[in-house]
Amino acid sequence: MEMRGLTADVMPREVENWLSPHLPRLLEKLDLGAENNRAAELVRGLTPTSNVVVYGDYDVDGISATAIAMELALVRGAHVRYFIPHRFNQGYGLHKEVATTIAKRGCDLVIVVDCGSQDVEAVDTLKKSGIPVIIFDHHLVEGTPACCDTMINPQISGDAAAKKLCATGVIWCWAWQNELLTERQLMRMLDVVALATIADCVSLASSLNRALVREGLKSIRTHTRPGLNILMEQLGIAPSSIDTEDLAMKIIPCLNAAGRLYLADLAVDILFPSKNLASNVGRLIALNRKRRELSSKILEQVDSAEKGEYKYVLTNSDWSVGVLSSVASRICSERNSPVALVAAVGDIMRGTLRMPAGGDAVGVLKKLAPLLNTWGGHRLAAGFSVKSENWDKLRGMMETMLSEVKVVGEKEDLLYWNPLNMDMNTWSEAVALGPFGMENPAPMLYAPYGGQMRVVPLGKTGKHVKVELGSASLLAFGAADMFDSRGDIDGWVYKPRLDTWRNVTSLQFILEKMVVQEQ
Repeated sequence: MEMRGLTADVMPREVENWLSPHLPRLLEKLDLGAENNRAAELVRGLTPTSNVVVYGDYDVDGISATAIAMELALVRGAHVRYFIPHRFNQGYGLHKEVATTIAKRGCDLVIVVDCGSQDVEAVDTLKKSGIPVIIFDHHLVEGTPACCDTMINPQISGDAAAKKLCATGVIWCWAWQNELLTERQLMRMLDVVALATIADCVSLASSLNRALVREGLKSIRTHTRPGLNILMEQLGIAPSSIDTEDLAMKIIPCLNAAGRLYLADLAVDILFPSKNLASNVGRLIALNRKRRELSSKILEQVDSAEKGEYKYVLTNSDWSVGVLSSVASRICSERNSPVALVAAVGDIMRGTLRMPAGGDAVGVLKKLAPLLNTWGGHRLAAGFSVKSENWDKLRGMMETMLSEVKVVGEKEDLLYWNPLNMDMNTWSEAVALGPFGMENPAPMLYAPYGGQMRVVPLGKTGKHVKVELGSASLLAFGAADMFDSRGDIDGWVYKPRLDTWRNVTSLQFILEKMVVQEQ
């Protein structure tokens, strides 16, 4: 428990609260910030004659928050439309031209989720037309926030737990505190809260976030939405044993692929009952397959590029903007250095910036703001756009700034544990520390090399291998080349994982790193 910030001298009650966070109690003391009674009054006032527009964002947090906002209006019989901007043509945020269109068409309420806090002009356009506006957001606010009827953004004045919520978590917790739906209805909606919490990489060291994900996984296992159920079936995931790794590695990439390569509307649509669910799920899976192909191509181009003037700010006219963020995250992780990937969309350059521990993506973009068209994000991940005429100047300045980033070496906490001594019962006890994710990683285990090893090919591609260590084995995905050029091996860093196939659950050991002696 010391790895989780809890030591032997703390009270048993604190340990119990950490291991089994009580969601209602956490929600009772949660402070989301500014007075939000006005927002609750506006939603409670909706009737079957009301027209509502929900404005969201194109990532999983955005589409999940959009789904909850729509459900809050639909349960009151209101007519609901939603709008999510196009990632390439429009980019992040509440756009003034869209606000103008909404104002001309008219409606009774606009609910903005996962954006809007800094979109002063767009909100002002809606307000001048007499349309009430509610904003649910979790992004940091630079300068004066937009002036709407009510804004629920914990970053402005919420407590520590509230500041760690994703946007979907914010609107769900607000709905719970204001009793806008029955407890049963709200608990069933936690499936998308779990998705958004994992997708947005918010802290799972937070007891509240862990409780939301834990209950959300229960919702997915027992009575999730039909569209998600079909998606899990197509991906070969057994709902009864789904975990955060399944969400992060399989489901979330499919949902994100819609906004990256097509329209996020496709992902929103599978969160609601429809005759086209199976077809839409098939399209999502196909888009994700295409995303993987494009990502692999970009990675190859980055790896094979000659060392030129630019090491950190990279661009290519053939790159697809929609896949840059996931590729940048992978490069940043593998190199442990900052990276910005940028592609051209007409006369606008759109980019994504990723930072390792110790960096500050928003801080960099803030200094470059006079040259940027749009920008926003978090400390370790942010997006931006710049007019082509400013690109050369901005690229040089950003390259210099990223080259000066002082990367903080991350200490790894490992438990000395031979896989021969790990069984399902023992690992099931460790799983009580979960759900695992950002700032609450799954325990990583270390075992010394005992001199016995046999490397066996795994799969059809030749990229994967199984490392047989006597009666135990490690699965090494994408690591075949590592064994071709290995040095003297000291040991293995691995992670246990429960895998269910055809209703049979087994314990697997996944190789994370091979420890070798320095040459």
